[in-house]
Amino acid sequence: MTQKNTARHRFLIPSKTNITVHPSALSAHNVWRKFHPKKSFIHMISVDKYFKPAIKMIFDSDKNYYLYFDNFERMSQIFQNESKLSQPFIVIAGHDQQITKMAWAEVLDLCFYRDINHVLLWQHLKEYCAQSILKELMGCDSLRIQDYCYFAGIDSDQYDYQRGAILVQQKKTGLPPASEWLDE
Repeated sequence: MTQKNTARHRFLIPSKTNITVHPSALSAHNVWRKFHPKKSFIHMISVDKYFKPAIKMIFDSDKNYYLYFDNFERMSQIFQNESKLSQPFIVIAGHDQQITKMAWAEVLDLCFYRDINHVLLWQHLKEYCAQSILKELMGCDSLRIQDYCYFAGIDSDQYDYQRGAILVQQKKTGLPPASEWLDE
């Protein structure tokens, strides 16, 4: 008989609970933190805890930690503004491969934000995310600039413009251009 994975709904107060990023999602979380736009959050403080979006977490019983692996923006808001309030979480059983995919899907979502630096984001995606995961999430067979532009919904001219702006900025600062990743 197969064991059925069940999710448990819990309410936790983040400031009184050990919560951290899942190790399989750590590199994706670091890239997300580097590129997510700085913006004002919707103040969910006054919203009843039963109406707030629940966040999936995994409980690590060995370390007595709760581990999150996606919803990075919501978790950032909780840590900044709502850490002393009871928050809804769903505790699930997780598999590292699925956790990694969910985390990188969160980073790929940044491709659709306005004012994102696509050149630098694409460089970080190719450097830190496994190629197989990128190909699967982007729905492509190769990882060329054209594939990224198609996925992000931008023209290759827009990508080239950003690449040129980076080179101009590097020349102004006197730093040698790191053209190995710009000249694909």
